[in-house]
Amino acid sequence: MDVLLMKFDPDIPGTSTLDQYAKQIELLSFSHGVAMQITGDISNTERTSGKPNHQDFTITKYLDQSSPKLNEACCKGDVFKSAEVVVARNDKGKVLPLIRYTLKNVVLSSVSIGGGGGDKPVETVTLNYNHITWDFHHQKAEGSESGHVDTKWDLAKNVNS
Repeated sequence: MDVLLMKFDPDIPGTSTLDQYAKQIELLSFSHGVAMQITGDISNTERTSGKPNHQDFTITKYLDQSSPKLNEACCKGDVFKSAEVVVARNDKGKVLPLIRYTLKNVVLSSVSIGGGGGDKPVETVTLNYNHITWDFHHQKAEGSESGHVDTKWDLAKNVNS
């Protein structure tokens, strides 16, 4: 994708200068996963044997003005109302969201940094949360949106909410 952006509530300013996304945190990559424990026991007709396991949401980014505040928030165990990651493409200067991840009740579980010669230091930040929304936006070839599909999961209640 062309554009990966993140914002927190309360705000931690980043360096983005894109319209509608000014001062958000620019990302290099993200990863996230959900797993369900499955049993091979033929007496269990449902085959599942537990509740879903949500991995922490992980992002990577260059060291920037948000870095000190992200480290501070991790050290203090700050709880953010929400964090939002937008995966989008840039079409002639217009940012077109493909999927938006909205996390609620977010705590930074780790912040780490690495670097070497020839490039800026890169940080990896992991976010733990208790509610997530996946909001996918259908895009036509010419760039217009043709609807969206979303769903939510409340980890505390273990239900689609």
